[in-house]
Amino acid sequence: MKTKNKNPFFNLDERNKQVAYRIMAIMYLLTIVAMQAIVIYRQFVLGQELRDFEDIAIIMTVNSLFLISALLYFGAIPVRKLQIKSIVLIYLLLVVLGSLFTYAKYNIFAGPSLTFGELFDKLIAVYAITGIIMLFFILFSILGKRKLEKELE
Repeated sequence: MKTKNKNPFFNLDERNKQVAYRIMAIMYLLTIVAMQAIVIYRQFVLGQELRDFEDIAIIMTVNSLFLISALLYFGAIPVRKLQIKSIVLIYLLLVVLGSLFTYAKYNIFAGPSLTFGELFDKLIAVYAITGIIMLFFILFSILGKRKLEKELE
């Protein structure tokens, strides 16, 4: 005989669970956005060094990478077919955004501007890190697709 769970969250019907999950997702997103705003405020408005809030930046980066990877792996972000064209476009978009941010950070908000050679060195790091992130996401989307196909069989 099944006994009722004393925790009321586990006794919710599907509709109530979906509402609760949606609220949790929204609050998670708001938390990440607020943490990012705090990091930007501390870096650019207060002029603090990266080492003053490096722990927050690392936690946010790792958390975001694992979140997107998990969403890809478990099928929350539907990837029907990996097309090279779309992968290249996403990579280029991320590289442009990263390059613009890097340029603004070091030439607008920083004290003395970087030389072209120093800026180029920073941009090489942006290209490499973006490429590694894209490979990470592609790997998890492929693994997730295989998992889904096995579950369907």
